Formats: sequence, C-alpha cells, structure tokens
Amino acid sequence: MSNVDFEFNIRESVWVFRRYITKIVPFLAFILGLNIVVQLLAVLGFGTAFSYLHFTEGLGTFIDLLVEEEFTLFIETLLAQTGFLALFGLTVVVSIIANIAGYSLIMGGFVELVKETFVSDKVNVSVGLKGAVTYFKRLFLLHIFGLALIFVGLLLPFVFGQISLVLGILVGLFVLLAFLVGFIVFFLFSPEAIVVDDVGVFGGLKRSAQFVRYNLLEVIGFIVLFVAVMIVIGILSQLFTFLFRIPIESFVSIFMLLVVLPMFLILKIRLYTAYKGFDKVEQFNAEYWPWIKNGFLKSWSTFVGFTKNQIGLFGVSIAIFMIGVFGGWYLGGLIPFGLPEMEIPQQVDLGLNGAFASLFLYLMFHNWTVAIGIAFSGIVFGLPTIGALLLNGGIVGIVGALIDDLGFFLVGILPHGVVEIPAIAIAAAMGLKIGISFKNYIGNNIEIEELGNQIETMMIALVGLFPLFAVAGIIEAFITPLLMSVFTGIPMF
Repeated sequence: MSNVDFEFNIRESVWVFRRYITKIVPFLAFILGLNIVVQLLAVLGFGTAFSYLHFTEGLGTFIDLLVEEEFTLFIETLLAQTGFLALFGLTVVVSIIANIAGYSLIMGGFVELVKETFVSDKVNVSVGLKGAVTYFKRLFLLHIFGLALIFVGLLLPFVFGQISLVLGILVGLFVLLAFLVGFIVFFLFSPEAIVVDDVGVFGGLKRSAQFVRYNLLEVIGFIVLFVAVMIVIGILSQLFTFLFRIPIESFVSIFMLLVVLPMFLILKIRLYTAYKGFDKVEQFNAEYWPWIKNGFLKSWSTFVGFTKNQIGLFGVSIAIFMIGVFGGWYLGGLIPFGLPEMEIPQQVDLGLNGAFASLFLYLMFHNWTVAIGIAFSGIVFGLPTIGALLLNGGIVGIVGALIDDLGFFLVGILPHGVVEIPAIAIAAAMGLKIGISFKNYIGNNIEIEELGNQIETMMIALVGLFPLFAVAGIIEAFITPLLMSVFTGIPMF
C-alpha cells in the first residue's frame, strides 16, 4: 500500500529545503557553473572553426556572398568547407555531451543528498558528491537514451511527410502525444528510482512506470501544481512589470533556479521515497524572518572571512582578469574599425518608464548569477574560472580599444567597475579555492567531506557577496549615466 500523502509531502519538502538549504542549493548552483563551462567550450570551438575559415581565406568570401545576397552560392561554398563544418559540428556535439554529463552528475548528487535527509539528520554535501559519482553512468545513459528517442521521434514526421503532408502532420501529433505520456510514465521519476532503488537504466524506467501506476492522482497533482506555480510566477512577473514599468526577469530566473526548482525536485524525491516507505520528515519550526536574517548575517561573516583569508587568490584573480584586459586591448587594436556611433537619448524619464530601475535589477541579479557560475565552474580544477576571467577581461579590453575616446570609456566603466570587478574577482577566488580543494581530493590529500564543506562554505559566502553587486548595480544604473552625461555634455534626464 502506498504511503504517499501529497499535501503532507509538500510540507515535508518545504521543511527539508529550509533545514538543509546550504547543502542542497550548491547542487543547483553547479548548473550555473555548467553553463560557464559549456559557454567556454563553445567560444573555444566556434572560435577555432572561424579562425580556420579566416586562415583558409574562406571567411572573407562568406561575408562577401552574404553582403551580395548570393545565398545559393553561399550554401554551396559552405558545404565545400569540410574542415569548418567538422569543427563546427564537433563543437555542437561536445557542448551537448558536456551538458548531459554535467546534468547527470548534478542530478545524481542532488537526489542522493535529498534521499539521505530522509534517513539521517547528519548530512554533508559530500554525500551528494559521492552520489554524483556513483550514479553518473546510469543517469548519463538514461539521458542519452531519452535524447535518442527524441531524435527518432522528430525524424518520423519528416519521413512520413515525404509520403503525404497530412500523414506527416498526423504522425507528428501522435509522436507529440506519445512523448508526453512516455515522459510522464517512464522518465519523470526514473532518476529517483535509479538512485533510491539503486537499479539500472531500464530498471529505473520500469519502476517509474510502477510508481505512476499506483500513484496516478499524486503524479497528476504534482504536474498540475508545477504548471500552476509557473503560471502564477509568470503572471505576477508581468503584473509587476505592468504596474511599475520595471521588468524583473533576472530576479525571476535566479529565484526559479535556487528556490522553485529545488523545491519541486525535493517534492518529487519525497513522493517516491514516501512510496518506498521512508520515514516521515521531522517538522522544521524556525520562523521565516529570523531564519532569513540569521542566514544572511552568517553569509556576510563567511564572505568577509573568506576574503581576509584568501587575499592571495583574490590577487591572482585580479591579475588574470587584467591579463585578459590587456590581451583584449591588443586584439581590439588589430580590428580595422571602431564601434559605430550610438545615438544618446536626449532625455530619459526615470520616474515614468523605470528604465534605470529595470537596468539596476537586471545588472544586480545577472552579475550575481554570473559570479555564482564562475565560482562553481571552478570544480574542474579551476580552469573554467580562469577562462571566464580571461574572457570577461578580454571583452572589456576589446571594447576599450574600439572606443576612440579613452576618457569616455573610463567614465563608463570605472564608477561601477571599482566595486563589480573586485566582486567578480572574489567569486573567482572562490572558484579557484574549490578547484584547489578538488585537486587535493583527487590527490588523496583531503577527504571528500572536507571538499563538501568547502563547497558549502563557498555557497554561503556567495550569498554574502550579493550586496556588492547591489551597490555596483545602483552605480551602473543611476550614477554612471549621470557621469557620462556630464562628460559628454548631453543631458540624460
């Protein structure tokens, strides 16, 4: 008989999230780190592909054909560039595999960690790290199998469409319905089944189907609740934008990733573990406001402590960023054209359209999100963190080189840069620290528990870093435009 109690399981999921938030959220933060890794792979791969075109003198030909709108000849010329196509295709494949591999590691660790919270009150991030390694292969094969089914399913309408357009449409609708039902029945709870029951890919698919069969109403309730929450968040976001003329997409994105997504993943795991007979979760009675306040105070003190103790890594991060700036400046000087002149608005009404407030919110949450990604990408021996510093510094350098007026460039970047660049460098120092700890773990110099503690500490410190991005966002959105207005003599308000 099933032990699933949907309403009570929702409350249990909230208790687990609040009690173990500093241990659970890092695994979702690794998604941001994965994004940094994939972006760097794409920059490296596509950069190599287009460099190959440049050195084989094919890039100029492609640009000329596009300008002259010779699209047929452009396609023919492109197909003849086998080396470029091979590099381009390889980059796409590697990026997809990296995404699947990273997601498999993250989900294996997340499910294992949450599962252990239902059987033990002494849970460390290291539990999730062990789960990531243990279940990586099975979850990776599960996701590859699902991707292969999607590819075949997308191919079928095109194949049958060659016979008849109507037949192709009907097959497409059937495939869409089959995908929807198949995902819910076989794939929705298969990661939980693989980790909780310690079974293989097909065993996970089978047990997911069994769970859905015996708990169909609860599964439908889960899906309805998820869709409803997504709709409510979307409506509230649009309503806020409509009333105050301030888009909040950047806030919504980070809120979804670090709060909403883990809550639903925990609920999914709890539904399956309740079905398997795991004990009920102890109630978490801490009041919300003291819990939030004490958590932030701890985050701030952890951030300050890290910065004081790791000033050397901070200096290394600044040095790497500046290398990127000088390298970008040099490369920018080789570009035979500058940035096009931009029309500066004669007047911007801050009170009515909220343009600057919108920019502030975007910059604050976007830059903090980037910082989290830079920090958690450091798990790969710190290499993606170094790459991200060089890339961001290079972009600053290239823009500076392309702008003829050095004074205008400095006025546009220094006011907020004196806060934002050190904040990014501190996040990068955290990434380097994680990378060093991972290297020490691989070399058997530290235990996995210490690595887990380091990751948890970095997540806590990153929350304490958030006020710096708030200050930088205020300066960049409100003060920098004023200074640029004074410098150029053109009123901004």
